[in-house]
Amino acid sequence: MTGNGRAAAVVGIGYSPITRGGNPAVERLTITACRNAIDDAGLKSANIDGIFDYAFGFDSPDSHYMQQALGIPDLAAYADIFPTGPSGLAGALAAVMAVSSGACETALVYRAITQEAGHTGTARGGGGGGPALTGMGASMQFTMPYGHFPIIPTIALMMRRRMEELGGSIEDYGYISVNARKWAAMNDRAVLRDPVSMEDYLNSRVLAEPLHLFDCDYPVSGACAAIITTAERARDLPKKPVIVDSTSYSSGQRADWLQEEDFMFGGTRRCADRLWSRASLTPKDVDLMELYDGFTHITISWIEALGFCGIGEIGGFLDKGRRIGPGGELPLNTHGGQLTEGRLHGLAHLLEATAQLRGECGERQVPNARVAVVTNGHGPQCGAMLLRTD
Repeated sequence: MTGNGRAAAVVGIGYSPITRGGNPAVERLTITACRNAIDDAGLKSANIDGIFDYAFGFDSPDSHYMQQALGIPDLAAYADIFPTGPSGLAGALAAVMAVSSGACETALVYRAITQEAGHTGTARGGGGGGPALTGMGASMQFTMPYGHFPIIPTIALMMRRRMEELGGSIEDYGYISVNARKWAAMNDRAVLRDPVSMEDYLNSRVLAEPLHLFDCDYPVSGACAAIITTAERARDLPKKPVIVDSTSYSSGQRADWLQEEDFMFGGTRRCADRLWSRASLTPKDVDLMELYDGFTHITISWIEALGFCGIGEIGGFLDKGRRIGPGGELPLNTHGGQLTEGRLHGLAHLLEATAQLRGECGERQVPNARVAVVTNGHGPQCGAMLLRTD
């Protein structure tokens, strides 16, 4: 259900080491993750004819560098997406379209980022489009003179409006944070694996009221990559194919973080509606959610936008975290997400969903997982995928 073209599938996934501190070369991290993904798919570099990646423009090697580094003979389709795509999933969405259309046969997608870039990237890339990157363009010309610099204050304002207009409490956000640590304890890649309590969350540093430190993803140095090809070809490869059932984007009516038509949700609701309208499945079929968690507010927005509960009903849905945790009926971010595994900018959510649907997650494996939803971004930069097994 990827449109009128060929069905696409995820057939390989790979990571580099994920670390804090030091100054690892992002090129080496990227090459490691990409080689691991190609090996996982049972392919060679010569089989790759498409490369798609997302970057802020200064933090990751481009597609031509990676073509040469991996020894890929020629690229039939490629793109370095910057800066308005739906975070790391942007490359994978572009790859699905390229494979489905016949522009290429087998695409490599990656997201690489360093700890330093992770501290600065959202401020550069999430505040108002191209002009904002070099000066006070778009909405920033009206907000920067008053000390408002995205994205920390923007998310704090969204959180405050949610609590004022829809009810709920700060603990709703806390359950997302506490849940991430529960899953991270079973993930050797996760940088933050020690459990935290609701008390720990509430006592964490306030960055911009009501946004707490534990509401934010954790900058790391690392890379991850995936291989996407046709579903037909996928069936001849070693690993169980993970079929892309549907994809969607949304920018919202006004593509701006502060002037968006729906300030609290950005484009998430339009994106979710578009995803389900193209899908062969419904929210009731989903076994696990891998939802973007740059901030806990974003994750809650996606849960409601996707229709897993009504708008403003997140508190009851979470059931104090029981529904989304290990053993819960709808597990959320089973790798610990960006809050704990580290900020690989969302593409790792696709890799985790793929590993879960292939039954490869060991202690944290969701039993009988067949359908997963993956989302990235917020504001005017939203994207989603629905994945299934045959």
